[in-house]
Amino acid sequence: MLAADRAQLVSLRFDARGGSRWCENLLKTGIPRSVRHPLALPWGGQSGYVDAAGRWHLSSSGPAPRVLAVSDAEREIDGVRYGAVREHWRLRLDGPRLEWTVGQEWLAETELADAFTPGLFFSARAQWGEATVFQLWERGMVQDAFYGNGNMMAPEAAALNSRATREAQGGWSIAKLYSHAYPNGDLRVTVSHHLKKGEVLNYASLLAQSPWCDAAGKRTAREGETTGATLVLEPLAAETGAALAIALGEGWERDNALNRRFFDTHANCGIMADTHEWRLGNEPSGYVALMCRYMHAEMLRFGIRREPLGQHCRDPHEVLIDELGRMAGNLVSQGTLGKGFQSATSLDFFPSYLLAMRDTLVLSGDRALGGRLWAGAKRALAQVATMLDEGGDLIFSPRNHGNDYWDWISRDGHIGYLNILTWMALGAAAEVARWLGDEDESRRADRMAEALREKFEAKFWCEERGFYADWIDVGGERHFYLYAGPQVMAIAAGMVPDDRARRVLDAIRRRRRELGPAWETCFSLQTNFYDAEKYSLMYRLNGTDETRFGETMNGGCLISWNYYWIGALARVGRGEEAAAVWRSLLERFAATSLLEGSNYWNHSGQPSRTLTPNHEVAGAEPFLADQGLVAAALPRWLLGILPTFDGISVAPVLPASAYPATVRLLHLGQERTIEIAGSLRFSPPCAAQSAGGNPQRADPHRSVPAPPQGDTGR
Repeated sequence: MLAADRAQLVSLRFDARGGSRWCENLLKTGIPRSVRHPLALPWGGQSGYVDAAGRWHLSSSGPAPRVLAVSDAEREIDGVRYGAVREHWRLRLDGPRLEWTVGQEWLAETELADAFTPGLFFSARAQWGEATVFQLWERGMVQDAFYGNGNMMAPEAAALNSRATREAQGGWSIAKLYSHAYPNGDLRVTVSHHLKKGEVLNYASLLAQSPWCDAAGKRTAREGETTGATLVLEPLAAETGAALAIALGEGWERDNALNRRFFDTHANCGIMADTHEWRLGNEPSGYVALMCRYMHAEMLRFGIRREPLGQHCRDPHEVLIDELGRMAGNLVSQGTLGKGFQSATSLDFFPSYLLAMRDTLVLSGDRALGGRLWAGAKRALAQVATMLDEGGDLIFSPRNHGNDYWDWISRDGHIGYLNILTWMALGAAAEVARWLGDEDESRRADRMAEALREKFEAKFWCEERGFYADWIDVGGERHFYLYAGPQVMAIAAGMVPDDRARRVLDAIRRRRRELGPAWETCFSLQTNFYDAEKYSLMYRLNGTDETRFGETMNGGCLISWNYYWIGALARVGRGEEAAAVWRSLLERFAATSLLEGSNYWNHSGQPSRTLTPNHEVAGAEPFLADQGLVAAALPRWLLGILPTFDGISVAPVLPASAYPATVRLLHLGQERTIEIAGSLRFSPPCAAQSAGGNPQRADPHRSVPAPPQGDTGR
């Protein structure tokens, strides 16, 4: 739909095939009240340019143009004039395909800092209800190091108004949209010139092209110079990339479809194609945190390959394998994982690599790849062994910052999360070593894991409180803020005894009730349940409570912690509650696409104090940006599927109405099918057997054995 009084596209719908709801809320009609960046100024779809002084000139600022209805599916727009340019537009809808052509004539010599003809601007804000964000995939994109906002990432992430993404003109790319797109559906973006993309803190984005400015930067338009450009948008309903292939019983179809879309938007949109060497990043913010690989691998091992994302485009499995290969090379040559967010300070990188390696090899079954990754793993294990030796069988840090990615509390000494993740990683390393025949390393990793677990239980458990300490500082003092994420991670992983696991969950429930209804009914698991403000990053830096780390979300409600919350509930026999938590998260996703609120959120859903009071940017930044691991809770915890090198164990907890259920997944390089016939009470996954077929019907606590051993290609 066109605006009546200006040259501006105000809404898009691709409903030619009926009921698709493609791009229903792509174009937004508002901006934050105060902004620091010019990209947030435009809205909708329009043409424009930025002059050498940084001033914006937009088609919507000129006089009303003349609109000619050529047909029901085509419009001509003439007399579009703004700044030093005159334009003629042609918009044509051909079934689901939208063609937008812009012809330009320059009326005066103009130095252009940037230009877009045309451009689509869209944003994500809570009051719009359904947020929309996109990502792109294309082999020809500029390799510009890291992707994210300029405050935390490399300087090149903070361009004047947009960032170049294609080096050569022509061709097409894939943009995947949040909002009401089909699960795994894509939007084909075809341009006649240079494709551009810009994003600022995830609340304002630009998808556009420019016949004038390319990756080289500025250019001068001459008086009388003319050009034409065409942007084509066409929805593709075919599933692409990695997808969950799960079917549930009658009455669970909507939940399953929402979960599938949740998986899609994170597994596939997490590919940062316009970053250095193709990486997986947090969604939607795109931070490249290397430690997040263990969550990406955990999620992607339940995905199967669909159609390619596009010509020369990567799928998430390939990106994950390539990233781990680069990490292995860096470990062998330099003893590090390589470049990434907090790469010089975080202590969870080595455990993350070991976990991601195990899950990726269980997925691929590629022994040649296993050999390459194991060479790096031995260096990571050596680093972990040294740290454990120095810390008395526990990971120890003398520093009070940068210890891990997940929360910004300043801590030193023995930190719970780091030791829990390390225990999990040592078990994963032992599995890989056994699979590759390295029995010495397998036994060594098992010994370190058991020693760590024993020390953790002895030092961290508090019988009076009924939960574990968050950290034990260098002076030996234990700190208890009920930082819940790591504790439920330990429960889900099977690290802690069942009686203590139940007491931890009871402590979380009890504290939620004490804090009141807003906490008890919050859709997402909170992080710290007691006020930890005096240990916050901002308090340490500035001596003030500019950013609250009290009884809130510890700086961000990272929704992937809920994956372990669901797993912990399932493990202690609370399957009904686990399913209810999963469903509540899906309902929130259905309503908001989980792009809402702020990284500085309080329990009532409002932004808390930040470094700059009333900072609209901080208030609009999505706080739920992470790996989307919650989508994997369905196959892993609710259907109880655990792929290993020896087979696939199955122990579902969903009620009888969810069955029959069918799951297809990649296991050791082969696509396998598991059919679950009925409701089963939960017990820990049973040991897998040594031989069998495909597909398998899972009876209570049965295992689907692994296929015959042998090398399997990627």
